[in-house]
Amino acid sequence: MSSFDMSPPGGFEDTLADLDFDGAFRLADQAEGRERERLRERVRTARAEAGDRAEKLAARIQSLARADHYEGLLALAADPVTEPLLAVLPVELRRGAKLHLDGAVRRRQRFRAAAERHMKAAAEALVLFDTSKARSEIGKVDPRWLTEQQREDLSELKIQTDRATAERRDLENRTAAVLREHMPEPPRPSREQTKRSRMKPKGCLGAALVVWTVITAAAAVLLA
Repeated sequence: MSSFDMSPPGGFEDTLADLDFDGAFRLADQAEGRERERLRERVRTARAEAGDRAEKLAARIQSLARADHYEGLLALAADPVTEPLLAVLPVELRRGAKLHLDGAVRRRQRFRAAAERHMKAAAEALVLFDTSKARSEIGKVDPRWLTEQQREDLSELKIQTDRATAERRDLENRTAAVLREHMPEPPRPSREQTKRSRMKPKGCLGAALVVWTVITAAAAVLLA
């Protein structure tokens, strides 16, 4: 049995699994005779297999980037195997692949920052009971890029917005009912008044006076 021990952590097997081929060659060279050559052959085989996997990984990254498939790029960026595999590639191929992965990570950071701004604006709109603006701001948030905490915050904002919308609709309905109940019906104009009104020019001033009359009457009823 060879005096070369491959079993301890950080030994030959672990080094090979980490795709540290230079380190694996150095450890293989510590073995003797035929064992040394056998281990070196294992390193060469593993390096060739890793090179093939790395090229396929780089091609997949390029394909995802062309398709703007950022979810796929982010998944590869988070995979612990990606970095050591890319290290096997030539410098230019490795640089191009990492450029796409880093770009996806930066884009996610930008979207998360934008989502935070939109959710803050929605919360501020709810304080002012402006449910339309709150819904508009929530609609600008793309949940694909959010952290788990941001998803929970967004879900809570949607619940609050739905609740505020229902309360606002109920208030508007009750206000309309009060106005219908308490506003007196205007007297029906006489035939002579109708004739004179047809002869007068209709403009913005007349419409404004009518609106002002209605608003004043409504305010009087609600404050009574």
